[in-house]
Amino acid sequence: MEHSPIPIFPFGSYPQAEEPSFQPVPSEALEQLVVYRREDKFATCRQHMELHRRQFYKLSMVEQGGGTFYLNDEEITVAPHSVLLVKPGTALSWHLHDGPQTGLYCFFSAEFYNAGLLPGYQLHAVLSGAAPYVYHACTEAEYAALRQSGEQLCAQQHQVEKARHHLRLLLADLREWDALAPSPAVAASQASLVQQFQQLIEARLAAGEPAATLEVYADALCVTPKHLSALCRQATGQSAASLLKEKVITEAKVLLTGTHLPVSELGYRLGFYDVAHFSRWFKQAAGQAPSAYRMQFATYK
Repeated sequence: MEHSPIPIFPFGSYPQAEEPSFQPVPSEALEQLVVYRREDKFATCRQHMELHRRQFYKLSMVEQGGGTFYLNDEEITVAPHSVLLVKPGTALSWHLHDGPQTGLYCFFSAEFYNAGLLPGYQLHAVLSGAAPYVYHACTEAEYAALRQSGEQLCAQQHQVEKARHHLRLLLADLREWDALAPSPAVAASQASLVQQFQQLIEARLAAGEPAATLEVYADALCVTPKHLSALCRQATGQSAASLLKEKVITEAKVLLTGTHLPVSELGYRLGFYDVAHFSRWFKQAAGQAPSAYRMQFATYK
């Protein structure tokens, strides 16, 4: 019986696997941190603010220029050689002075800063105050120190660990001047509960849901509304209902200045049954109608 010869296959007969194309993995820094020079990409600032207004902190290092900035109900004048740190969820608008505008803008998330840190060193402890921003007019030496850290942060922004390191150094400089001095009360459980209450409100508003009643938040925190209000007054000087109203007013201002939502849709989103109800409420709280409030920030320099 004849045996068939062993088949021989030339090398070219084997299918050749194609080299996998390299797909760059998005950098964590690109998703949670962006830094650019005010003089180079100033036109993109508004887009970044609208995109990251909820989750991102906004750090402005103003070397030249400055202007008038509006943060919720406050108006501050930002001078050359100064730094402004704005917390997420703050209604922010501005009118700049004439002349050159130089320095750095940095947007970063709490998750990016907090990675690997113990709770006492994270942003919620570092930025323990209730104010929506921190502003510091620097001396020449102070700004030189900030600028050094800022330049390194800008140069290393695509290198996650290096960028995080320089961001922490920059905020450490601010803490040395007591601009961001942590409060001992932050560690107390009562202050923590008040903070959780405010975070619950912000989380609902960030998800596009209307703010709930005070009873809903108290139940979620396993306290009575009366006890929650007492804790809020002790920690902030305001009642729980006042803090809740303040958060809704701030969200309304953010939506009016940072989006093109019609006033009617904006009112429904915040939980008002019709546009007239929302307009009356907003005018009573802010001193002017929603459309008038939006109009004064319609043009930016």
